[in-house]
Amino acid sequence: MHILLIDDHTLFREALLHVLNQLDSQVIVIEAANIEEAAHLISHTRNLDLILLDIELPRVDGLSALPDLRERAPTVPIVVLSGSEASEHLKRALDNGAVGYIPKTCSSHEMIAALHIVLQGDVYIPPKLLGKLDVSSLSLESGPDNHMTSAPLTARQLEVLELMVRGLPNKSIANTLNVAEGTVKLHVAAIMRALGARNRTQAVTEASRRGMVYYDNHKTSI
Repeated sequence: MHILLIDDHTLFREALLHVLNQLDSQVIVIEAANIEEAAHLISHTRNLDLILLDIELPRVDGLSALPDLRERAPTVPIVVLSGSEASEHLKRALDNGAVGYIPKTCSSHEMIAALHIVLQGDVYIPPKLLGKLDVSSLSLESGPDNHMTSAPLTARQLEVLELMVRGLPNKSIANTLNVAEGTVKLHVAAIMRALGARNRTQAVTEASRRGMVYYDNHKTSI
């Protein structure tokens, strides 16, 4: 497993190495102290499995750099590491393509559990922050400037999409996949953003047009 760790504090990176070694028996951590180094490493590294991104970086902060990182590594999940628990930072991270947000105040056990969730294709938001997030306010705008419009869906998002096609509401999808309803809402928002859709019906119709799912609008209600 190859992980790119982007953080400008050497001491924090060294401490995190010990935590990440618990994630997998063959973890290889590649370190970058800023976005420029990270961009270079992404272009010269194959088979990246995960990117961990600090918010407070020199010259270009992590949140501002997220869209560019998503373009450089569209299939690699990006998790934001932050000392901030502000809802505006969380929302901006998700709007810009992060699939996880881990406060630096969490324990090593919590971080490992969170990263396992992300690597399984889910979105991770700490329960104490999930209540601060208004999922309906996440950016769903489509267009040529939206970095998420052509982003591929994760395996979990495809599962959610299939259940959306069957007309299941978020609560039923959550029960079927054994995840929190808030997690499903985040997946639905990401699916609509990736497909340039403004509602669930548009998302299912667009996914059908692209051949991602089969949708019979005479039999299915969304």
